[in-house]
Amino acid sequence: MIITSKSDYGLRAVLYLASRAGRVRLREISESQHIPESVCAQIMRKLVGAHIVASQAGPAGGYTLARAPESISVGSVLAASDRDICVFRCVEDGCDCDLHGKCAFQMVLKGFGRGIAEYLEQLSLADLRDHRATLPEFNLHAVATGKAN
Repeated sequence: MIITSKSDYGLRAVLYLASRAGRVRLREISESQHIPESVCAQIMRKLVGAHIVASQAGPAGGYTLARAPESISVGSVLAASDRDICVFRCVEDGCDCDLHGKCAFQMVLKGFGRGIAEYLEQLSLADLRDHRATLPEFNLHAVATGKAN
């Protein structure tokens, strides 16, 4: 699965915000989550643009979640932080594989990737923040048969 460093950093940053009350400064997010500050700033701009995070400038400024953690999906954070979730590169447009569009296994991979993306959309920040023991179950059989949610 292609989860880039930036998407990992974005998820860590918003989970940190979800666990704090009030505004949090960029430096605090960066230091607490071990994210280079310049990269953290880039990611936070993307998250603000995606309306996942809200920012306020000035001495009392900082970042907060733009919505309740229950209404923000893990999938949306990963996609907004860097790019859309891609599980297998060979199913993307622009694939340079000689068998692109002719490979029977490509359809299986496409369905599997779609199932993972749907699962990540089901998970909320609150689910991860609260370490919920009852996370939605990933049903591999439903993905394989095309009957995922």
